[in-house]
Amino acid sequence: MNKVYVIIVNYNKFEDTIECLESLLKSNYLNFQIFVIDNSSNELSMKQLSDWISDNSYNDINTNFKDLVFPLEHKPVSHTITSEFVFTKEDELYEDKVTIIRAKNNGYAAANNIVLHYVLKKGAPSSLIWMLNNDTVVKKDTLNNLVDFYQLNKDKKYILGAKLRYYFKPDVIQAIAGSYNKWLGMNSHVGDGKKDSGQYDNYKPGKMDYIVGASIFLPKLFLEEAGVMSEDYFLYFEEMDWMQRGVKYGFSMAIVPNAVVYHKDGSSIIGNKDQKRDTSKAEYYYITNRVRFIKKWYPYCLSTVMFGVIWALLKRIIQGRFSLVKAISISIFKILFT
Repeated sequence: MNKVYVIIVNYNKFEDTIECLESLLKSNYLNFQIFVIDNSSNELSMKQLSDWISDNSYNDINTNFKDLVFPLEHKPVSHTITSEFVFTKEDELYEDKVTIIRAKNNGYAAANNIVLHYVLKKGAPSSLIWMLNNDTVVKKDTLNNLVDFYQLNKDKKYILGAKLRYYFKPDVIQAIAGSYNKWLGMNSHVGDGKKDSGQYDNYKPGKMDYIVGASIFLPKLFLEEAGVMSEDYFLYFEEMDWMQRGVKYGFSMAIVPNAVVYHKDGSSIIGNKDQKRDTSKAEYYYITNRVRFIKKWYPYCLSTVMFGVIWALLKRIIQGRFSLVKAISISIFKILFT
């Protein structure tokens, strides 16, 4: 039975993470470990996660999926709480069901790499990795179905995606896969907004498709051949860059339609949609990494992509967001000319 390392990054959204973990712990596939990397800006998430995993009295969970989250797992769950420094510097084997790592926020890729390096060093050759967004809830058979698909196709080099449905509209598809337009430097989601009637269950990702980052499932072999994630991208495009590298090493992409993940879509980055949040940081990284990615992989499309980038900057100038435009412009200049 292949061991699965589940990697979840938390950033100031411990409520989502706990809900996700409760659903994961009810998986009917048993040979898995969970690693939570806490990149939060303060210690609140670590306190709440620590209380949840060790205290059976913690029950403050608001969920739309009571059948997948309740009854809550009996606590304490076998766990380790540590720091990035200790986790990366000590040659220790972590065997508890859940390991929570307090880390410095160096971006999404850097957070995942903390555990990916560990899997490279300590994982068996047959190990599998599931990178899962913290603002998700999974069905009890989702992990089992991902492993089954891999086992049936283990002679092929696959990166696997799940069927993503909207958390707040659970019968509606968020994404079967992502689709990238290299001439515009823009992406979209296949099946987005359509009621799921199985119409995409035989979907085969095309050349310009990619696995949406909310759920990425791959073998340790991918790390051994393609390496860990590039930390040049603090946020956005890092998964697409990683998959492009995987394709160079002969990996293909496939969707497992009976592996269902309900995704809140964005709360892991900017919070709940009903809350007013400053999106400047997200916009900064999306626009600058849009240029970074296209320059690296499709430089012949750079001129057409830049038209869209300039238009995006003009809109923000009209909105009076001059500091954001200045910061983006400086970053793009460095990407293009250094």
